[in-house]
Amino acid sequence: MDRKNEYGNATIEPREDVIAGQYGTWRLTYTPGLKSVASLRVYTDSDTDWGIPQFVNPNAAEYMSVESPPGVQAAVRIENQRTLRLFVHGRDLRRGEHITLVYGDRSQGSPGSRAQTFIEKKRFFWIDVEADGEGNTVTLPDPPHLEIVGDQVQRLVVVAPSTVGVGDTFRVLIKAEDKWGNPTCAYGGLVALSGDGIEMSSKCRQVDFADNDTGAVWVDGFKAVQSGGLAITATDSTLGLYAQSNPILSSETATEHQLSWADPHGGQVMLNSKYGDFFRYARDVSGIQFVGFQRNADAISAEDWEAQQREERALYEPGRFVPIPGFEWSGRTSEGGHHNIYFRRHDQPARRNLPYDEVFQGGRLESDLTHIQDVYRAYRNTDVIITMHVGGEHSDLTHHDPTLETGVEVVSTHGMFEWMLHDALARGYRLAFLGGSDSFTGRAGDDRPGYQMRRYSKAGLTGVYARDVSLESFHEAMRARRVYATTGTRMILHSAADGHPMGSEYTTSEAPSISAAVTGTAPLESVELFRGRERIHAVPFDRQPIDNRIRLIWRGSSRMTSYSGIVWDGALRVRGARITDVSTLRFDSPRSRIVDRTDTTVRWHAWGCGYPMGLVMDIDGATDAEVSLSLATQTITGPTYGGHGSQPTRRISFAPAENATQSVSLSDLRSNGPRELDLGVLDRKLEISLAHESGSSTAEFCFRDESPQPGVNPYWIRVVQSDLETGWTSPVFVDYCPLSMDSDKITRLHITRRVPSKS
Repeated sequence: MDRKNEYGNATIEPREDVIAGQYGTWRLTYTPGLKSVASLRVYTDSDTDWGIPQFVNPNAAEYMSVESPPGVQAAVRIENQRTLRLFVHGRDLRRGEHITLVYGDRSQGSPGSRAQTFIEKKRFFWIDVEADGEGNTVTLPDPPHLEIVGDQVQRLVVVAPSTVGVGDTFRVLIKAEDKWGNPTCAYGGLVALSGDGIEMSSKCRQVDFADNDTGAVWVDGFKAVQSGGLAITATDSTLGLYAQSNPILSSETATEHQLSWADPHGGQVMLNSKYGDFFRYARDVSGIQFVGFQRNADAISAEDWEAQQREERALYEPGRFVPIPGFEWSGRTSEGGHHNIYFRRHDQPARRNLPYDEVFQGGRLESDLTHIQDVYRAYRNTDVIITMHVGGEHSDLTHHDPTLETGVEVVSTHGMFEWMLHDALARGYRLAFLGGSDSFTGRAGDDRPGYQMRRYSKAGLTGVYARDVSLESFHEAMRARRVYATTGTRMILHSAADGHPMGSEYTTSEAPSISAAVTGTAPLESVELFRGRERIHAVPFDRQPIDNRIRLIWRGSSRMTSYSGIVWDGALRVRGARITDVSTLRFDSPRSRIVDRTDTTVRWHAWGCGYPMGLVMDIDGATDAEVSLSLATQTITGPTYGGHGSQPTRRISFAPAENATQSVSLSDLRSNGPRELDLGVLDRKLEISLAHESGSSTAEFCFRDESPQPGVNPYWIRVVQSDLETGWTSPVFVDYCPLSMDSDKITRLHITRRVPSKS
C-alpha cells in the first residue's frame, strides 16, 4: 500500500512565493490516512530565523492556533526554532478530516508570522507521523514547501577583483540586494557602469536586470588601462541607487601572488539536495573564489558525504572557483572543540566526532575520532590542514599541532573573537588569522545574522594571496599563512618585515623594519602595528573633530567562549542643545534598532558580539552642551538544560550584567578628546567622542622596531575603518637573535620558545 495513503498527507497555503522577512499567515493542514495518529512532528531541515510560534497573546506576532474536528483535542509543544510537536487526544482523526496549524493567525489582531530573512528555493515543512503512540515514526514523502525570495531592492553591490594587471581583462559581479542581504529577483532596473582607468566594452556599460531573474549578474569585458587604485561605479538613475566596487589595485608588472577571497568556513545546510545551491551562491552571488562546506562531522551520513564530494568535484573550476573539500570535526570543547578539516585532494574519507546534540548518522564507526588528539594522530604527516574557531563549541587552544594547524578564525556570523587571536599569540602559536561565515542559510561568502538567536554578526572573509585559483594554491597559501581576516569588507592589506611577507618566519640579528600598505573600502579610523599582544605603533591621521557631531561606540563580549553576545540597552540625553540627526554603525542584527528619538533623547536596543558598534548624532545648539549616557546590558549565554545542566537540550539565555552612566560636555570632548568607560569585565567598553572629518582610505608606513624581544616576535596589523569594519593581517614571525647574546643563551632561548606538539 502507498505509504502516503497509509499515513496521510499535508499541504500548506498559500503557496505563493514568500518575500523574505515579511509577515503573513500560513495554514499547514494534515489529512490522515488509514493509520490513526498519536502525534505529528513538524520541522524544517536546517536552522532558521522564521518567527517562533507562541500561544499566549493573540494580538502579538507569531500567534499560532490549531483547528481540529469536534471531539479531537490537540496539544502543541514548541521544541526549538526548527521543530514543534502536535499531540492528538480525545478521539482519533478519521479519514477525510483535517487538523490545521495556523502560523500567524491574524483573526484577533496579530500582525502574523515573520518569514525567515534568507532566500531558499524549498523551505520544507517536514512531517513525521507517530501512529502507534510508542515513538515509532514515518516521515511523509513530498512534504509541503515554500519558496522564499528577496524583498525589494535596497542597494546595489559591485564586486570586482582586488588585484589586476594593466592590460588584463576581467569580469565584475553586479548584485541587487534587499535589506536582508539577499539578491532580489524583484529588481528590473537599468544599471550604468563606469570607472576611470578602466576600459569597458559596449556590452558592459549598461546592465539590464529586466533580463535577469536572479538578482546577480556577472559582466565580462573590463580591462585596466592604468596602474594604481581603481574602482567601478554602478548607477540606477531611475531609483537613485549608486554603488562603488571594492578597491582594485592595478599593477604594470605581474606579481607572483594575486589577492583572491575565501570563505573557508562557509557553513552548512542539512539537506544534501541543497549542497549545489550552497556552492553556486558562493560563486555567483557572493563572488568569492574559495569556499569550504563544513558540515558537522557527527551529522554526516555516507550519502551526505558522497553528495558533498560530488558537488565539490562538479563545481571545481581552476582559475575561477574552488570548493575546498573538508568538514568540521565538532567535538565538545572538553574534547578539543570544533575544528575545520581541509583536504588537498578530493575523495578523502570524513572522520567523525562523538555526537553532542545532533542525531548520530549510521551508528558508531571504528574510524570515529573521540578527541582532538585523535584527530592530530589520524592526520599527521598527511596533506591535511586544520584550523580553529569559535562556533557551537569553541576550540580549546591548550591543544595544538603546529604541523597541521595553520590558522585561527577570529570573525564569523557568531561574532568577532579577537580574544582567540590573543590567546594563540600568548601561547606562542604561529597561526594565520581567518574570517568566515559558519552559517546555516546557504549564503556562503556574504551571510547576515537575521533574527537567529545564535548569530549576531555579518560574515567575515579571508583574503588569500595565492599563485592562482586552484586547490593546490589555496593549501600552499594557507600553509604559508599568506592570508588575512576581515569582517566581510574587501579591504586590501599588505604587510611585511624586512621584505618577508605576512605569514613568513625568518631570523635576524638586526632591529626589524615592518611595512604595511592599506587600501580600505571606507575612510580609515586606525592602523595599528602589534608585536605579539602589545601595540607598538599607530599611523597618525590628521583629521579635525566636528564640533557638532557626537560618536558613541560600545564593544565587547560576554565571555571567552561560544554564544557570547551582549544586549545593549541605552539612552543618551542632551542638555542645552537638540539632536538633529542620528545614524547607526554596525547594527548587523535586525534586532538592533533605534527604539525612540526626540529632539533631546535617543534610546536604542542592540545585539552584538565582540565587534564595535555605535551611533553618530548631529547636535544643534551651544558648544558647551552636556551629554549624559545611561546603559544597561545583558549577557547572552548558551547553557544546557538536560540532566543536571550537563546534557542537551541547549537554550540561549540572558543574564543581567553591567549598568553604567556617565556625563560629559561637548567642550570637554573638544579639549580632552574621547571619554572611555571600562565596564570592568573582559573587553566590554564604552567610548564617547566628537566624530572626525572623513580622512583617507589608504595608508602606508614603515616602522623600525628598536626594541624587539629576543626570540620570536609576531608582527601584525589591525585596521579599523570609520564604518567600524576591521581587518587583521596574519603575523610575520621574526626570530630576533641579537649579536650581543652568547651562543649558549641563544640555544637555551630557542628551546624554551619552541611550541611542542601535544600528542
